[in-house]
Amino acid sequence: MFNIFKKKQKSVNQTERKPKTILCIPGNWNDRTEIVTAIAENNMNDFIFAGMVLLNLKTNKGFDLEVCERDDKMKDSFKFAGMINRVSDEFLGEIDKHKYVLYLSAETGDLQSAKEIADAGNALLKSGGIGIKVETTGKAFTKEHWTEFLTDFDESNLYKMYVLDSISDGKGITYTCGMHNLGLKDSIVYNEEFQDSVNLLSVFSYYQLIEKPEINIGQTFSTDMQSPIFEIGEEKNQPNKGDELFENPYGMWEMERKASR
Repeated sequence: MFNIFKKKQKSVNQTERKPKTILCIPGNWNDRTEIVTAIAENNMNDFIFAGMVLLNLKTNKGFDLEVCERDDKMKDSFKFAGMINRVSDEFLGEIDKHKYVLYLSAETGDLQSAKEIADAGNALLKSGGIGIKVETTGKAFTKEHWTEFLTDFDESNLYKMYVLDSISDGKGITYTCGMHNLGLKDSIVYNEEFQDSVNLLSVFSYYQLIEKPEINIGQTFSTDMQSPIFEIGEEKNQPNKGDELFENPYGMWEMERKASR
């Protein structure tokens, strides 16, 4: 399915700076004490919440956990971020009834740490969270959807949880967002049909995630033997440049059509 030609011209080094993944979980808790109790009771021997830290008792890894009061804009936020997953009006109605919001955060930048914070987020859903939104991608899920990814876990599920691959400016530019949560570059393509662009970006991103190749500027990529060939370059001007949530510190690949077969 993948067609990589080993034409190595220039390697792009990855950054030392680790990104931070942030998950948003609204719920109907009445106060902080109820939140602490719910986490302990629903995650026996797995997680506890003390101070500002949610602690995984099995791995001894801590996650920053901020407790905030109701946010009147939460429903609209989940509606926009939930478009790709087609969240229901009923679900959004439940979000609108929330009383508190939990913000879970930690450094990620690799698949293991992305899975760890996903599990921590699931612990909060088990404790009364209504749904979950990846703030560092802009993608929202129902409790059931997020839990399903982790119950029947496959490494490729992390892509579905953390990455948007169909962002378009409506003027011929299509790109991904969220790969930094997994420690990988995002990608962008210019002047291709939207659905073709989405397919290219999705296949290329899955290729990075699953095959873990060494990718260099000047290499070429195609989704299959009948599809166009794209040359891989480096995008200097990310669409999300300067946005602390969405900018990818690892950089962004540019896919440029090279030739037809």
